Amino acid sequence: MHNSPHTDCQSAPRTADHAKARDGQKAFVVNTANRLLSHDDRAEFYTGHERMTLQIRQVQRVRELQEINDNLQRQVVKNEKELLHSQDPLTILAEIEHCNIMIARNTGEILNIYALNEARLKRIAELEAENINLQQEMSDTQGKFITCHEMNQRTKYAAEFFLTKAQFEKNVLEIRELSQQ
Repeated sequence: MHNSPHTDCQSAPRTADHAKARDGQKAFVVNTANRLLSHDDRAEFYTGHERMTLQIRQVQRVRELQEINDNLQRQVVKNEKELLHSQDPLTILAEIEHCNIMIARNTGEILNIYALNEARLKRIAELEAENINLQQEMSDTQGKFITCHEMNQRTKYAAEFFLTKAQFEKNVLEIRELSQQ
C-alpha cells in the first residue's frame, strides 16, 4: 500500500517521495517539518547557549524534554528498521507517527519555555531601564527640593520625589519576583 515511508525530523522530503507521487504511486510522508534555524543557531542551541538565561527549573524541564525526544527519535529509527520486515506495517507507521507527534509536542513545550523566558527577560530589562530614569528623576527632584525656599514648591517636589520612589520600589519588587519565577 505505501511504497516509501520517509521520516526526517530536520527537513521536508522533496525528491523521491514527491516524484513517486507524481508518477501515480502513493507516497507516505510522516514528518514535513521545515528548517527554521540557521546552522549557527542550531549549534548554539545544542551546545546549551540558549540555556544560559533559563532558570534552574526551566533548564531541568528542557533537559528532560530533550532526553524524551532523543529516546523517541531512537524509537523512530528502530521502528523504521522494523518496518522493512514487518507483517503489519500500518501498526509500525502509527507508532512512528505517534513518536513524531510526541516529539513535536515536546519541542513545542521547549519553545514555549524559551518564549516565556524571553518575555520575562524583556520585562526585567524594561523595568531596569525605567528604574534608571526614575533614579535620575529622584535625584533631580531632590536637588530642586534642596535649592527651593518656597514652601508650596518644596511640598510639590517632596510629593514628586516620594511618588517616584514608590514606583521605583514597585519596579524593584517586580524584578525580584520575575527573577524568582
